[in-house]
Amino acid sequence: MISKQRIDNISLIILSMVMIIFIFSQQASSSGKIITDTITSNSLMNNKLGDSNIRNMTIYLPPSYESSNKIYPVVYLLHGFGGDERSYVNEISENLAVLIIDSAIMSNVIKEMIIVMPNAKTKYGGSYYLNSELTGNYEDYISKELVDFIDGKYRTINDIKGRAIAGASMGGYGSMTLGMKHPDKFIAIASLSPPLSFDIIAKAMVPEVIKENPNGMPGPGPNAKQFTAYFYALSAALSPNLDNPPFFVDLPFEYPSGKIIEEVRQRWLKADPLTMLQDHLQALMSMKGIYIDVGDRDLPGFTESARIFAQELTKLGVKYKLNIYQGEHADKAVERAVDSLSFLSALLADPTFPSGVSRKDKLAVTWGKIRK
Repeated sequence: MISKQRIDNISLIILSMVMIIFIFSQQASSSGKIITDTITSNSLMNNKLGDSNIRNMTIYLPPSYESSNKIYPVVYLLHGFGGDERSYVNEISENLAVLIIDSAIMSNVIKEMIIVMPNAKTKYGGSYYLNSELTGNYEDYISKELVDFIDGKYRTINDIKGRAIAGASMGGYGSMTLGMKHPDKFIAIASLSPPLSFDIIAKAMVPEVIKENPNGMPGPGPNAKQFTAYFYALSAALSPNLDNPPFFVDLPFEYPSGKIIEEVRQRWLKADPLTMLQDHLQALMSMKGIYIDVGDRDLPGFTESARIFAQELTKLGVKYKLNIYQGEHADKAVERAVDSLSFLSALLADPTFPSGVSRKDKLAVTWGKIRK
């Protein structure tokens, strides 16, 4: 649910250090680069909102990608509510994003990796990376089509050992649930400021929605207030209703009382990370690592839901790392992103040359061969 991330004083210090490291090392090494690619998705075709099924993605390629034939691990980095494939890059500028990642690689904070940032935005603001009869099948788009596209076009470690998934806010929800549902695709999860219990978040946030709309619920769109927009987008993903115009969703509460509607709540719980734990326990146990962070002054219900989720993981014997940072939802964005990539990096397979080809073979100059 990050709309615009702020870089606080600590992050600015980190950025300054990163830039100094990069300046002194730039002469001795090549740099990574950010490119844009496009995928045509069958999963998003003919969605009821009329959103395009042709989606751009932003991709970071590591420094040695163009000068070697190595294959690389991939981190799929999912954007938050209201964002798109450029969210992580545009917030601090493309050049600075490259500087940060390159410097983290040169400082051995993370290994060389490909980072894929897809677009999962809808007319309602975000898909929550779920399959929906209203918005389209974003779970299939990410976990099947996108992974196959990247493995087919780029030099990746085409194996679970070479894939991890991460995201912030809505993307944090997506990384956790896609990781739980597709343990055959991802070996580790990083979930930053995610909504991990809809019951807890609804209890805290529905009163805020009522306050935002003293004269009635206006619906989604550019004029919708913050929490109102969140709930329409969640409802489009979790409780779509094509027989309920004009917005084609069932909200989980009555207006203006705020009373929770049990039938809709039950639909939401099917995709609730906290209630999904038992059914996806083996998937979580199979993960090499699970990273969760949340601010101590995060969005309503987010901090508590992360704590409760972590407590349940402990009860179930699932290993994880929980970081509760001092700040609000979008604070310390750069520092947290680097921390999460570092966590995932340690669990991913190292970049390597394709099987059966040695480094010497790849680096040798070949003038030609004499026929025997």
